[in-house]
Amino acid sequence: RDRDRDRDRDRDRGRDRDRYRDSGRPRYDENYRHETRSGRVDRSAANKDTEDGFERDLRTIFIAQVARKADERDLFAFFTECGKVTDVRIIKDTQTRRSKGIAYVEFESMESCPAAVAKSGQIICGFPCIVQPSQAEKNIAAKQAALVAAQQDQPSRVNVSNLHKDIGQDDLRDLFSPFGTVSHASIQRDAGEANSGVVTFKELDEAKKAVAHLNGFDLAGMKLVAELQAPVAP
Repeated sequence: RDRDRDRDRDRDRGRDRDRYRDSGRPRYDENYRHETRSGRVDRSAANKDTEDGFERDLRTIFIAQVARKADERDLFAFFTECGKVTDVRIIKDTQTRRSKGIAYVEFESMESCPAAVAKSGQIICGFPCIVQPSQAEKNIAAKQAALVAAQQDQPSRVNVSNLHKDIGQDDLRDLFSPFGTVSHASIQRDAGEANSGVVTFKELDEAKKAVAHLNGFDLAGMKLVAELQAPVAP
């Protein structure tokens, strides 16, 4: 009997949603780009790392503790006063199609999100909801941190000029070695009064430290010029 009642309620809810969509309101995107807790990844998940994906997430809020009887129409109406809603997605169990009590709401503008987050604790269909920003900021920060870490692990070159003619390759390596692991040091014999060279460090931070300490250093009566190159591929 309970199963029949649930089936009738789901059918009525589907009819209401169809009428709501046909009334001229924006249609909800059934392929909304988020990973569900069931482990199923939506079709466009492969594009999550693009700038467009991050920008969309910045316009999206996460809602927890959503009442089981609440549907997309209820969430749309609840958050419309915060700004124009362009998409609503209630996460459902893949087997039973019942709400898991979590949802995402996307706005046309990210400026609408603070007002939506401020509604956390208010009642939707008889239950207080929890509203939070999406994880976009954390994703962006993690991506930037990974990029910085990758750069730190790349060999970095220091261009050295105004070297005294008596300074050799071993001297150059010994001069820069206290600041990190020197993987390569070379001297170019120039025709003028001074030579130039290149020192390659294992990590970017090491090269920066060497430049900070040795640029302008008086070496054999000549002021050394040390300049950092962009990180190079290993």
